Amino acid sequence: MPPKMEKFLQIAPHSLAIVLGPAEGPAGQRSEAARPASPAGPQQLSRHHIGYEIFADFKAENMQHFWNKKVTAAVAETFFLGWIDEQVLLIQGKEEHLEALREGWSRRALRPPSGFHIRCLGDVSPISMSPISQSQFIPLGEILCLAISAMNSARKPVTQEALMEHLTTCFPALGRAWLPTHQALLKVTVVRTLPG
Repeated sequence: MPPKMEKFLQIAPHSLAIVLGPAEGPAGQRSEAARPASPAGPQQLSRHHIGYEIFADFKAENMQHFWNKKVTAAVAETFFLGWIDEQVLLIQGKEEHLEALREGWSRRALRPPSGFHIRCLGDVSPISMSPISQSQFIPLGEILCLAISAMNSARKPVTQEALMEHLTTCFPALGRAWLPTHQALLKVTVVRTLPG
């Protein structure tokens, strides 16, 4: 009997959201660091990469709090969780480290990443996920296609003996008794290869 799946899983506990805005220049213009790359530009990076760079800059800016070891330790121990909508930085850490960051924010001691200002900082409720269960049954045709594809990718010749060996190695739960007979193997492969 398969293990019972939990009804809901809690994802991203002990998280903070830091909502950022572009730093304003002298004429109310965005600074170069906050200006997004043009869509046609070759230097455009994925959001995840940009978010991580912004997080790294946030850490670098706040690691300079040598007079406040609590904030420095907290910043060092937090890690990047995500970058949402090109303005929200999600970070995660132990509760004591997050509390130090909350306190730093309330005392106006946290520094933003370069090119940004911090609009607000707040707790993120854990995200609930409802897992989707999987069937214990895998159709034989699917197993054979997976096995043959894996063998082709590894440039191994696909003979009946090699296929049976691959199946026993990759799908040990099947056991030798459940391996397809030569006739079943032929029937499934013919049906899978017929056009239509």
